[in-house]
Amino acid sequence: MNKPNLKKWVFLFTLIGIPLVIFFFLKNFGTNEYQLEKAEELQVYSLKSVNCTPNEIDGVHRIPDFDFLNQDSVHFSNQDLKGKIYVADFFFTSCPDICKAMTSSLLRVQERFKKEDRLKLVSFSIDPTYDTPSVLSNYVEKHKINTKQWTLLTGDQKTIMNLGQCGFYITAKEEALGQDTSLSHSDKLILVDTENRIRGFYSGTDQEDVKRLLTEISLLLKE
Repeated sequence: MNKPNLKKWVFLFTLIGIPLVIFFFLKNFGTNEYQLEKAEELQVYSLKSVNCTPNEIDGVHRIPDFDFLNQDSVHFSNQDLKGKIYVADFFFTSCPDICKAMTSSLLRVQERFKKEDRLKLVSFSIDPTYDTPSVLSNYVEKHKINTKQWTLLTGDQKTIMNLGQCGFYITAKEEALGQDTSLSHSDKLILVDTENRIRGFYSGTDQEDVKRLLTEISLLLKE
């Protein structure tokens, strides 16, 4: 093969071959994290505790009924979530550490699914004495929370903490700290399906776990 023909073939390969190689690489290895196999299914958590009254249907744990005030001083209950998938967390606005990361993670969820009306976010405050509806409303404004998708709730502290521990099976309690008390809660984000069943737990302070949450929300929306 003479040199002009060789240069011609090299040019053609550069023009056509390299883009094809890139295309097949992206097709096989660059799969979007939200493209999931239809056959995949998330686990259904059926949890039990000797300290909690069972709330089961067909032997499977369900989130109990609840009714609290939202950031607009309007009653919000589990009936407002009927037919919806939602992500729940427990927090308080004056929390100095993990709550900031958890809120940031939920903002990721809000942004990713901003056009998905089947998904809701619900945050329960465990410090209702301070976290009045007006305080929650200020928190909403500060963090640019979309209240059409994300609701912040406040109410009786004992009821909310019991819902956390026996409904969502996460830590939510008040602990003695010398002569003072300290609020303690889990960093978990909890994924709940349309049948009030828990389908996943994710650390709101771990970005890889939040990425898993984003993926599994997409999977649950396909069920």
